[in-house]
Amino acid sequence: MDAWLIELAKGIGKLFLNPLLYWSVILLLLASTRRIKQERSQFGLKIFDAFSEAKHTWPVSLIGGILLSIAFVGGGVVLSYPVIMLLSAMMVLLSISGRFTLLSAAYTFGFSYLILLIAPPMIAEYTDFPLTTDLQSLNFPGLVLLLAAFLLMEALLLLRSTSRETYPELVKGNRGKWVGRHRLKKLTVIPFFTLVPSGMIEPFADWWPFLHIQGESFGLVLLPLMTGFEQVVKGTNPVYAAKRIGRSVLILALFTFGLAIGSYFLPLLSLAAFGVALVGREWISFRFREKDKQEQPFFHPSEKGLLILGIIPGTPADRLGMLVGERIERVNGQQISNEQEFYSALQRNSAFCKLEVRDERGEIRFLQRAMYQGDPHELGILFAKEEYRLRKQEKSG
Repeated sequence: MDAWLIELAKGIGKLFLNPLLYWSVILLLLASTRRIKQERSQFGLKIFDAFSEAKHTWPVSLIGGILLSIAFVGGGVVLSYPVIMLLSAMMVLLSISGRFTLLSAAYTFGFSYLILLIAPPMIAEYTDFPLTTDLQSLNFPGLVLLLAAFLLMEALLLLRSTSRETYPELVKGNRGKWVGRHRLKKLTVIPFFTLVPSGMIEPFADWWPFLHIQGESFGLVLLPLMTGFEQVVKGTNPVYAAKRIGRSVLILALFTFGLAIGSYFLPLLSLAAFGVALVGREWISFRFREKDKQEQPFFHPSEKGLLILGIIPGTPADRLGMLVGERIERVNGQQISNEQEFYSALQRNSAFCKLEVRDERGEIRFLQRAMYQGDPHELGILFAKEEYRLRKQEKSG
């Protein structure tokens, strides 16, 4: 027991020596800074706080990391240091572009697997590189199980998306009018304990460790592995889109998991599992992009009311429970069809406002609240209209 506690403490300590932990913070900061700059340019204000790309991801990452750690350590799955280094380097490399979609396990694990499959034999043929043996002795079933688990967590993050966690943007439509779209974007760090060769932990059963590298004793290391997703949505409600993509990724994760189990008995199935995950995840993104392009913009001007493109957190609209994708049809009893009519109707009653909002099911909701000085322009509702930057230039010109 003492050996386990010592290795546990050492494993946690190694977390703070891992550059991937600090890179994830830098990556989130850069992504938030770029998003806030765009929000100020398009809407004239900051909508979401910094690091919101990681907000509400911790229940999935922490619970998933704990369960995964218990399964891998209890099952005796060992990863070598060269493999850990390769995975970490791949996550950094694929995230440099700032596209969180490349942090899907299908890409980070998939490309790492291809390197592990091809590079070691080639290196061993021409050099005596000392880490080649560790790379060649990798147990691929353990790695493909890890891939399936990370895909499952990505699916859960997508399925848990809400209208308060997608990012509104403005673009010009095909007819030259400004329309809205949303960006699904999340990144999380999954704390994952794994066994590594060399340490104070001795095997406690004949079968343990089940999947191991060379060595007779083992240690623990806590890894801050990243995963994420990013998808632009223009032709449908962003929450519906997130759930649709999430269901597809969930099916892919379960299918990959089945192949991973089969690879214990037929090692060649590990190659099929990585291929299916890599091609399948890319196909899910490609199919959604192509279908979304064919749809009419969801957030577009309409004579039937004003579609809510975004809700600023903490504002009166947020407290009223207004949701992205709902349509405001009447304000203080007056039918509205544009933003000017919306604010004009609000001014009709300086002490109270009553809104008639049609939700996604086509049902009318009645929302009302007291009004205070300055409230009409501080409700916190965003509509699809010309960029703030361009409106400001027109006024100054």
